[in-house]
Amino acid sequence: MTDQKPLTDRENFLIASVIMVVSEKMKSVSRQTRQSILQFIREERYPGVTDNDWKEIAAGIDEHKKHVFGLMVKMFHETQKKPDMFAEKAVAELDSSMKEEMESIDFDELKEVVESSDDPKLREYYLTMKQLKRDFDDEQAEKRYK
Repeated sequence: MTDQKPLTDRENFLIASVIMVVSEKMKSVSRQTRQSILQFIREERYPGVTDNDWKEIAAGIDEHKKHVFGLMVKMFHETQKKPDMFAEKAVAELDSSMKEEMESIDFDELKEVVESSDDPKLREYYLTMKQLKRDFDDEQAEKRYK
């Protein structure tokens, strides 16, 4: 049995902050309410987290989210340009699961990521992904009418 090092107040607060961003239930409440909940959590459980820590955590989550969205857009583009990538099991599984989730992708949010990125290729990737979405929507509509 290995000794597990307990998480710090900052690490635990980071987890709570991420939950506020990814949980469908939490996203259904206003941003102000989520901030109030985090304030309560911080005061009750993680008093070692400073206001500055909180700002850094929030900025880090936002930045990481942009990177992840960028990678997702790039993955869509690359799998269309290089079908042999599907030979890699992880990429094939990712492609399959992404197609299953296509309807729920927030393209407005992705567009914001693309527009704020310094990567010139990201726009190309995004446009490819938008075309894939249009093709997917057309395919779904065709299936419904058959």
